[in-house]
Amino acid sequence: MSFIKLQNVTKHYLNDADCVAALQDVTNSIDEGCFLGIMGPSGSGKSTLLSVLGGLTHPTSGQVIIDNIDIYQLTAEKLADFRREYLGFIFQSHNLIPYLSARENVLLPLAVANISAAEKLHLAEAILERVGLADRRLHLPHQLSGGEQERVAIARALVNQPPLLMADEPTGSLDSETSQQIMTLLSDLNRDGQTIVMVTHNSDNQKWFDQTIMLKDGQLIEKSVRADRYSKAM
Repeated sequence: MSFIKLQNVTKHYLNDADCVAALQDVTNSIDEGCFLGIMGPSGSGKSTLLSVLGGLTHPTSGQVIIDNIDIYQLTAEKLADFRREYLGFIFQSHNLIPYLSARENVLLPLAVANISAAEKLHLAEAILERVGLADRRLHLPHQLSGGEQERVAIARALVNQPPLLMADEPTGSLDSETSQQIMTLLSDLNRDGQTIVMVTHNSDNQKWFDQTIMLKDGQLIEKSVRADRYSKAM
C-alpha cells in the first residue's frame, strides 16, 4: 500500500491580475521506505510540491494522503500535530540558531515532547552520533563547516523519529565532495527504512533515488523508478 498519495494536486497563486499555476494535476504514489527525488528546472514547482506535501501550503485542489490521512481535511490544530509527529524538514539554508550549540539546535524539536530531560538529551546525543557529529556537539554553527551544519540540520529533523523526512536542496550550497558525503548519509538513512522526499536541481543526485519525478511548468512530465532500490551508487 502506498504511504503517500498525490491525487490531482493543483496550486494556483494570484499575481496581480494574473493566476499562476505552480502545480497542475500532479498525481503520484510513494511507497514507505522510498527515496523520492523531485527534479526540474527553476520555477518548475519543486519547492511548492514539497511544501504541499509537508502540510505547509494548502493546494487549490486535489488530495494529499499520507499514511491514509487526508492531511488537508484536518483542522489547523490537527495539521500542526500531524507535521510534528510525521515530518522532519531539512532546508538548504540549515536554519540553525546561531547562538545555540549543535546539540541545543537538535534538542529544539523535543521542547514539547512529553519525555524527561534526560531522555531528550539521550535522543539528541544518539542522533548526533548517527550523523557523525558526536565530537562537535558543543560547537556553535559558525564553528562548523557547511557540511557539518547540514548534518546538524539532518539530525534536528530526525530527532523526533518522523516517518517522513523532507529535504529542500540539502546539497545546493555544498561542494561536490561534501555533497557526496551528505547524499551517502541520506542513502544510509534510507537503507535503514527512512522514507525521504528530496528536492534537487542537481542531476548527479538522481543516481541515489528509488523514484524520480520530473516537473516542468508545474506539471509532472516524467517518472522513473529504480528496478533495484538497493543498487545505490557508492
